[in-house]
Amino acid sequence: MPLFVEFIPTPPEYIDGFFELAPVSSSDVVYDLGSGDGRLLFAAIDEGAGRAVGVELNPEHVRTATEVARIKGLQDRITFMQADVIDLSLANASVVLCYLCSAASAALKPKFKSELKHGTRVVMENFPILGWKPAQTTQRMWQHFYLYIMPPESSGEENIGNIEEDSTCQ
Repeated sequence: MPLFVEFIPTPPEYIDGFFELAPVSSSDVVYDLGSGDGRLLFAAIDEGAGRAVGVELNPEHVRTATEVARIKGLQDRITFMQADVIDLSLANASVVLCYLCSAASAALKPKFKSELKHGTRVVMENFPILGWKPAQTTQRMWQHFYLYIMPPESSGEENIGNIEEDSTCQ
């Protein structure tokens, strides 16, 4: 998958928006697609997730997040991979966290549909998945969060807008 956006970390005061929509337990495996510095996964472990997997294209972010996990003694519960999400399986995920633009989420829709198990929760920050109806939404100031539960309900808006021209992905 091409690099759609630069690293834009979720501000700490908004991280709880993900877990309000998708509370985690020790049985959850949380994936963060575009994990950056790992802040969402460290929060997932703090919230009670059993395991966490970060997928990130930038090797420096992966090195830094892996080192923080080691320092915190979490290397057995958090894994950071330098990889393109298109090239790896999401089948083990029970929760998927994303802060990706509309074009990126559109590119991932077929992967989500084919690999995520029934009941897997997908939480998108700021950019809904076009054509899918969120099961629930929440807002933190100007940050919006959208929860989808696999398989998602269609919103009937599959062809609204031109994601190729989505300036938020530039």
